[in-house]
Amino acid sequence: MKHDGVSFYEKKPSGDTFSIISVPLELGADERGLAETPEYLRKHGLEHMFTSLGCEVGERTTILCPKPIGQASAGTMKHVQEIATVGKRTRAAVERAIKRGDKGLVIGGDHAVGFGAAAGALARYQRLGVIYIDAHPDANTHETTISGNVHGMVASAMLGHGHEMLTSLFPRFVKPHHFLFAGLKDFDQAEIDYIKEHQIPAYTALDIATHGLAPVAEAIERLSLMVDAVWVSMDMDSIDEHYAPGVAMTSPDGLTRREVLGLAHHIGRRCNVIGMDISEMVPAKDKEGKTASLAIELIARFFGHDYNWYSSYMDTYRQTNIANEPEKEMVRRGQASLR
Repeated sequence: MKHDGVSFYEKKPSGDTFSIISVPLELGADERGLAETPEYLRKHGLEHMFTSLGCEVGERTTILCPKPIGQASAGTMKHVQEIATVGKRTRAAVERAIKRGDKGLVIGGDHAVGFGAAAGALARYQRLGVIYIDAHPDANTHETTISGNVHGMVASAMLGHGHEMLTSLFPRFVKPHHFLFAGLKDFDQAEIDYIKEHQIPAYTALDIATHGLAPVAEAIERLSLMVDAVWVSMDMDSIDEHYAPGVAMTSPDGLTRREVLGLAHHIGRRCNVIGMDISEMVPAKDKEGKTASLAIELIARFFGHDYNWYSSYMDTYRQTNIANEPEKEMVRRGQASLR
């Protein structure tokens, strides 16, 4: 069959309903300001994006998150009790959204929002695939962590490894061959050992820079055939700081804009994405709204839609054509009467 690349850009039918679950959590790491992200994305047009695509926002939920005050609740797992509590609340909200038939969008906060996000999806799908896009594998446990930051234990907990306070959030675990890392570049040795030991598919930022998106795109296709649904866990620090300056840990050599949008486009068109979490943005660090705009564009693509400057530009003409439709109809009738 002849290659037909343009079909990949055909407009997806509208009609999706989304539940937006805001989780202003900033206990998983030492960075502050991440809790402002849900409101920041709203101000930059998150909900306008959905309505312009013909989608609906069915429910808006904000998860109560304690503020980082005083000493951490565990030595090698900072604030783990509080994070586990937020995880339970998030899990319930995601499970409820998917049960209704909504797509789930979880907005962090730090990447520790991923515990409850993926757990809620796993409660509804036995064969769930997870695509984890991050500069860091987050595959430490309480036994291997150097920093004690719990946001660095999310992936390992999804796969069933780590402290019981975190693994108990999950009704079942993701199988290693149903898990896919993309964009990795900053590792602890324990994380490298973990990925190799469990044979988890992983594509680094260097892999993508060297070989392009083809190998990881093939891996995404294989994953989509093995699972019933896919959850995307998107850490914005996987993107080069030139394109995403407003993140907790900036990446001077992360994914380019074209790489990450191409990755999102392929996932959205090839996988049954039932939800995603997006995290690690610090609005105070953003420049001219670059990170927020890119995040909103990525969200649309992960769900199989396309939202960018060109689509907004053409929408102006579409709206003008609709407004002029009565006048055009009068002209058509006049022409018909002359015949």
